[in-house]
Amino acid sequence: MSGSPSHTVLSYRPLADADIATICGFARNAEELYFLFPRAVWPLTPDQVRATLSIRRDPTVVTLTEEGRERVVGYANYATFEEERTASIGNVSVDPALRRRGIADYLVRTMIDRAFDHHRLPELTLYCFSTNTPALLLYAKLGMVPIALETRVTPWGDPIALFKLRMDRVGWRSAAPVAA
Repeated sequence: MSGSPSHTVLSYRPLADADIATICGFARNAEELYFLFPRAVWPLTPDQVRATLSIRRDPTVVTLTEEGRERVVGYANYATFEEERTASIGNVSVDPALRRRGIADYLVRTMIDRAFDHHRLPELTLYCFSTNTPALLLYAKLGMVPIALETRVTPWGDPIALFKLRMDRVGWRSAAPVAA
């Protein structure tokens, strides 16, 4: 991200309907869409995103504000949610022009914080395909550990491994960075 810290700010907020068209542009092709929204059909449309909102929880966007202008640069939600038990982070996606710049880290930390601090859940999970090495490394850095491996078949017929990762509230608190 360019600009000085005083001019570049990441924040999060609930998804607004006006954000959905931007989110639809995060996947650059059908393969990438499969990894971001496995049940979606290329090209991702606002109607497909809206259809998932009734079965997802806390759809959240990350915004980047530069020079007073805000734009949506990331999206995630809880794909599953069981009150007082667990949730699974889903649809983690970032604007392709801004990947590898800390936005996914901020987004996932936000979803983890909300799960443990706001919802008071004891554990959190997520699924990640084996080919998404940057995401797997991020999740490991944040303290998530693999607990299961499933075999899936991509829409184009290739087998692929899907990791299930988990963390608990105690582990997050011990791994969470201390504010300066």
